[in-house]
Amino acid sequence: MKPMYSLQYNALCLNLKQVPAVADCFIDKNVEDGFIVQVKFKDGHLFMLKVFLLARAYPSIISSLNITSSQEEHDYYVVMAPYISAESAKICEQQQFGYMDFSGNCRLLFHSLYLKIEGKPNAHSEKRALQSIFDPRSSVSSAILREIMSDTTKRWRLKHLSEKLNCSIGQVSKVKNYLEEQLWAKMGPDGIEVTQSSAIMNAWSEAYSKKEVFAEKIECYTLLPLSDFEEQLQQISRNSDIDIYLTGFSGGVRYTPVVRYNKVHLIITADQLSSFLHVAPCTQVDSGANVHIYVSTQKEILFDARTIHGVQVASPVQVFLDCMKLFGRGEELAQAILTKEIEK
Repeated sequence: MKPMYSLQYNALCLNLKQVPAVADCFIDKNVEDGFIVQVKFKDGHLFMLKVFLLARAYPSIISSLNITSSQEEHDYYVVMAPYISAESAKICEQQQFGYMDFSGNCRLLFHSLYLKIEGKPNAHSEKRALQSIFDPRSSVSSAILREIMSDTTKRWRLKHLSEKLNCSIGQVSKVKNYLEEQLWAKMGPDGIEVTQSSAIMNAWSEAYSKKEVFAEKIECYTLLPLSDFEEQLQQISRNSDIDIYLTGFSGGVRYTPVVRYNKVHLIITADQLSSFLHVAPCTQVDSGANVHIYVSTQKEILFDARTIHGVQVASPVQVFLDCMKLFGRGEELAQAILTKEIEK
């Protein structure tokens, strides 16, 4: 047996042999894309575990596995890979496959056996995160995603995205390939089409970090009622050419007023921060803030910003991401924005 096969086989069998209902399990043979393990139960039943050993276990790869329609009653398929994401695990469950990563996290369900192990640290997941298109430090991927998600009913040509965003076709292809691998988008003759808006945005929100996206966060307090303070923001923007963009709760309710809020969240560019603090009717505080200012140095953050009733509001994508990180009813507001403004 190949060393790599032997290592993963031993890990699988070690887990199975600890199950009281299992009498024995052993290697049957190697095959081109993995190996086959026989599992004998104490009640006399014999199962053949057909293990697919994958270098990458993206949902699209799992969905395209060469599974013949002549599956026997006592056959059970198992996907094994260095790292298996939540999305890939879901695909396995939908297709009634077992799965196991190289750290021992697994889910196996056949005959009288149900074995699920989760929470074991996986170094491969960290490598994957660094390569993700959702990496907060990747301004190019962020810009491409924001363009695509600004209209999820549209088909986007790679060349158009490359030219409009002044980036390489390779960078656009990286985003396109990742979305396809996750089964979140598909490529057709007219360009790439988003098929799973919710999955994209929720995965993005998990990787999103305000600390890495914004240069700093400044906390202030205003004595004004929040509605009056927001009117003052509008006047400041109009009279002094300072660009102020509402986000978080105060931005989200401009898209869909489903929650009440007692804090204002806004975005100011770093070059205008000093001017804003000089004229804004609020004071910096160490605690008890009701005005939260996010300072931006990344121009893509302000892409697709809208003017709603005379107030500048960050894009639905940006407000969704910011709301998902807020306590209280932030996630509820984010999901309402997703349904109304992004999924359409």
